[in-house]
Amino acid sequence: MTAGGSEPRWVLPVIRAVAAFGTAAMVSAIVGAFSVASLPFDGAAIIALVWGRVTLVDIYLAFLFGWLWIAWRERSPLRAVAWGAATVVTGSLALFLYLLGASLRARTSTELLLGPHRSAADR
Repeated sequence: MTAGGSEPRWVLPVIRAVAAFGTAAMVSAIVGAFSVASLPFDGAAIIALVWGRVTLVDIYLAFLFGWLWIAWRERSPLRAVAWGAATVVTGSLALFLYLLGASLRARTSTELLLGPHRSAADR
């Protein structure tokens, strides 16, 4: 911690780096997968497996949790719905992109977590 109980200076840069890495990793994985595989064919194979279905339930529950944070943080219901659609279609890519953008605009980790309109009272 720094003087006065504020957060360490490394918190936001680390979050930004993780978000940028996650974004790059997802873009790379998606482009790589589309270059060698068919989503309808391989998707059907995944759904045919019991553990494939369990994995999809697991990951979409995680996406829902991530999107609920976005929806709670956003002022605009339209933006929240748009990010929800992006999350359903691109999954973690949308979540990492949102986190990257929000972390670049945030001045503190509290503002990142709560959103600028909710954390204004903390200033």
